[in-house]
Amino acid sequence: MVRDQIVSSGLCVLLALLLLGCVLPVSASLAQPPAAAPQTLLLSVTINGRIHDGIQEFVERDSELFVTRAQLLELGLVVPEPQTAPADGLIGLSSFNGWSWRLDANAQVLALQIPLRSLKIQQLIARPAPSLGKVDRSDIGAVLNYDTQFTHDGDYSSSSILGELRVFSPVGVVQSSVEQTRSQSFNRTVRLDSTYSVSDASTLQSYNVGDFINGGLNWTRPVRMLGAQMTTNFALRPDLVTYPRPGMTGEVAVPSSVDIYVNGLHQTTTQIQPGPFELNQLPVTSGGGDVSVVVKDASGRQTTQTLPFYTSTLLLSEGMDSLAVQAGLVRREYATRSNDYAQPAASVSYRRGETPTLSLETHLETTSGLAMGGVGANLLVGQLGVLSASVASSSYDGEGGFQYGLGIARTTPYLSFGFSMLKANRGFSDIASANDDSMPRTTLRANLGFPIPGVGTLGLVYARKMVSLYTLADDDADYVNATQQISTSTLSATLSAPLPMKTYGFVTAYHDFKGNSGNGMFVGISIPIGHTTSLSASSSRSGDSTYQTVEARKSAVQRGDVGWNVAHQTGTQTRDDAGISYKSSWGEVGAEVERSDSDMAYRATARGALSTLDGRLFASNTVYDSFAVVDTDGLPGITVLQENRPLGKTDADGLLFIEGLRAYESNNLSIDAGDVPMDVSLSNAILEVRPSDRSGVIAKFPIRHSRSATLILLDEQHRPLLLGSQAVLSGSGEAGVVGYDGVTFFNNLAEHEQVSVNRPGQAPCSVSFDYQPQANTIPQIGPLICRSGARP
Repeated sequence: MVRDQIVSSGLCVLLALLLLGCVLPVSASLAQPPAAAPQTLLLSVTINGRIHDGIQEFVERDSELFVTRAQLLELGLVVPEPQTAPADGLIGLSSFNGWSWRLDANAQVLALQIPLRSLKIQQLIARPAPSLGKVDRSDIGAVLNYDTQFTHDGDYSSSSILGELRVFSPVGVVQSSVEQTRSQSFNRTVRLDSTYSVSDASTLQSYNVGDFINGGLNWTRPVRMLGAQMTTNFALRPDLVTYPRPGMTGEVAVPSSVDIYVNGLHQTTTQIQPGPFELNQLPVTSGGGDVSVVVKDASGRQTTQTLPFYTSTLLLSEGMDSLAVQAGLVRREYATRSNDYAQPAASVSYRRGETPTLSLETHLETTSGLAMGGVGANLLVGQLGVLSASVASSSYDGEGGFQYGLGIARTTPYLSFGFSMLKANRGFSDIASANDDSMPRTTLRANLGFPIPGVGTLGLVYARKMVSLYTLADDDADYVNATQQISTSTLSATLSAPLPMKTYGFVTAYHDFKGNSGNGMFVGISIPIGHTTSLSASSSRSGDSTYQTVEARKSAVQRGDVGWNVAHQTGTQTRDDAGISYKSSWGEVGAEVERSDSDMAYRATARGALSTLDGRLFASNTVYDSFAVVDTDGLPGITVLQENRPLGKTDADGLLFIEGLRAYESNNLSIDAGDVPMDVSLSNAILEVRPSDRSGVIAKFPIRHSRSATLILLDEQHRPLLLGSQAVLSGSGEAGVVGYDGVTFFNNLAEHEQVSVNRPGQAPCSVSFDYQPQANTIPQIGPLICRSGARP
């Protein structure tokens, strides 16, 4: 019985356990919530507390946020390429070491905290180049520059005139120059240059057809040619810096400002965000010095980083290059004969900046019987300076030769030095030597300069040159072997020193080691008086001759200036000199008288230009580059300024000729708004002019002669219309508001007008009137009676 109860109880327990084992898994399964489905979130993002612009898409899955690598890069973060790319392209934010994030679901903002090393480097330009506007299209016109001189010395008289004619248009510039010299026994007219030129600022290329000087390198010799030339012209982009400039890197944790100092002078300020940064193209000039970067945060804490730099125009920026290609006939006897051309020749020169510290160059040239070529390099060696080297070889009429050159150059405010040597053996030739110009076999130059504290600056220069002279063959066509070597070797020293009261003193001495010109010394002092006047005294000795000179001079710089000079010289030769000059808006004239011992000489000069543009003729000072004609739409007497410097007033036709504009650069011209009459509206008193090469443009100011008037409007009881009434011109629809005492202003009136007025709480009224403009004033019309129901 008992046993049956035990067995029964055991069976019950076993059954219960079996039932419990079946139920528990089901219960557990029912208690586990289902996995959350991935959600797409559109979130604003802050990175280290800084708000990032825009909305980014994230995927939330299993309490983790996922995003694509491309989106992280867009946020300015450094994200390495994953070794195994996820199938869906999503990366979990928690997979990055040092990253943390917090999601504000209500505000839909994701706050990221990441190390500074994970932020992309900010590439900053220390001083961005100024934005240059479009080059103004050249008008069609011409310029004739002239420079004349007449001299009478005892029984001898002579005159000379140098003329340059230039015709410009949108398709280029044609220029030709001529010099004529006359005396009792001599009369010669020589054509100097005749060239057609066109330039393209977008490609930095200039093209010349006619007379030109071929492009070359420091170790080649230029020659004049008649033919065609294509050359890289960096002057077409004045904002372009062609030499490499240093950069600097750093890192900030909070938004900061960066001040840049070059040689102790503040240059620019820029703002940076948290993270690493790189400052490129620091605003340094060629030469050496120190650049300091001062980083200051909002709390006033600042750090300073200083590094020395050295830059040189011998180098080209990395990736920048220049090319000169030319072919034609070699010109001889320039300024002596008009058309003395020799055999055909061609040359090519090329430079390229390979790295920020290395520029390479090559040159090829050929003429009848000659082939010459070479390569060169300029290497920046830390703070030492720029090392230069070149080697070239030639073959002329079967005879070979070579040339090599070495050099180093360094220029800083504290120490400057340089050395250059170019040596050619007997067989080396180039286009110049193949056309009667003797070949220097050795050219050597060394210089050293440094300041002497409390004294001034000392400069030393040594120069040596050896040239082979040739004997002309009987047929006057070729040169035979060298028969004589001429060698020069000189050493000069110059000490310049600032003295009290802005006085400047200097001492120069030289020694000729070959005895050609012996020894010499020059001592002088200069005392400025104002901006254009100076006094000077000097004493010099050269060989057996000595001179002592005292001079006072005032320069004529601007229009309307009168210049003069007075000088007295004693010593080996006594000389007295006095002159006067006047610089006007139409040119510059001068006269001078000189007495040397007992002889008297007289000299008169005149220089200037005649220009034509838009069918008008203008007389001016010499036009070396570009010019503009300011047009104020017929308004006379308007003061015109260039870079805030007054130049003159417009003439009776409202025009003023301005020479001295800088081609391809921004030239700011302005007019004095105070000179503009009241009946004229001026929307802009400043014009930015950017002319092309040696051309002329019309600078027309946006002047509009207004037809304005003030109306006095009264009602039928001769009382002013209600203040605030709306008045409208029936013809143009121009609206005006009635002011106090019925005064209403309109800007554009026709000869016959009608004005309609809506009066608050009263019936509309209208009135007709005639308008007649008055010069230099705004007329007042009225009182006018505005009548209800009036018809035009």
